[in-house]
Amino acid sequence: MGLLRVFLAIVVLINHTGPLFGLVFTDAYIAVKIFFIISGFYMALILNEKYTGPGSCRLFFTNRFLRLYPAYWFVVILSVGASLVFRHYLDYTLVLGPWLTNAHKLTSSSILAFVGANAAIFGQDFLFFTSLSPTTGNLVLDANSMAAIQPAWFYLAAPQAWTLSVELTFYLIAPLVIRRGIGTLSLLIAASLAVRAAIWMAKLPLDPWCQRFTPAELGFFLLGGVCYHMYVRLKTLRPRPAVLRAITFPYLAFLLLYQFIPGQFSIPKDYATYLATVIALPFLFYYTRSIKWDRRIGELSYPIYISHWLVIMLMRYFFNQAWIPAMSLVGTLALSVLIAVFINNPIERYRQKRVLRAA
Repeated sequence: MGLLRVFLAIVVLINHTGPLFGLVFTDAYIAVKIFFIISGFYMALILNEKYTGPGSCRLFFTNRFLRLYPAYWFVVILSVGASLVFRHYLDYTLVLGPWLTNAHKLTSSSILAFVGANAAIFGQDFLFFTSLSPTTGNLVLDANSMAAIQPAWFYLAAPQAWTLSVELTFYLIAPLVIRRGIGTLSLLIAASLAVRAAIWMAKLPLDPWCQRFTPAELGFFLLGGVCYHMYVRLKTLRPRPAVLRAITFPYLAFLLLYQFIPGQFSIPKDYATYLATVIALPFLFYYTRSIKWDRRIGELSYPIYISHWLVIMLMRYFFNQAWIPAMSLVGTLALSVLIAVFINNPIERYRQKRVLRAA
């Protein structure tokens, strides 16, 4: 599923730059939710088949830390460093604009909250439900923070990492819930959907409430757990390659052509996409699980996702809007290869050695 994950990361990038030669493929939020389903599937897979012995939970948590944090911290440090250099020499602030403009207005508690969220990742999703009071400089709860004058998320060096905050919350509960049967998972998914329904009935703003509110998002991770149970059943059936292609290829074509399918901004279309993902994912993983090049391509998905915001900010300085999508993609791919080769790959080898030692 590596190629799919890279495609989804590129979709998020394009949604942040503007269309790439007229293409946006799917909405970024749809791509993120598919990412959540895939993550839930992988967590169910490794917790049921890899992290099973004594001390497995501790090993799971520490390995997930090693998977996410080093690359994230590198991007944050690079973002801050590049911003300071650009500010000093080019009078351009990149990701530090709100800090440099409003630092004198921030209270110590606000600064602590922002620095803590940037360093720890945890809490970044919460910042999307807060804004800065224009009179006191304190953080205040804001049900419609996306329309605020000073949304708190402006102070994130890599604002797309709010998804990692949601994902980390899922990791905390995953060992307790993801090994459960389909019945339990279905009840929890229904509870998450009920939260989404309550948001609709309360007429809260869809962004952030239906896009970043953790209880409403957890259902997508749990759908990945359902996908895992389907995959276990699929392995016993040993479907022929023709059957696998008959399901996976139309699904991938559907995502590629999504923007041209009638029903833009349609809830039925969105949820049909999630349903199609749940159905296709076990077949897609079964079909690609032994393809080495697909796995290696997939190693770029996280670096692409976590670094693209910085690259976009850089490209906005050097190019006009017409060039930004293409140049941001090229720049992000180049930076992602460097992150994968020099940071992620060595850490990945260490992570796998830890698993082998614990076996």
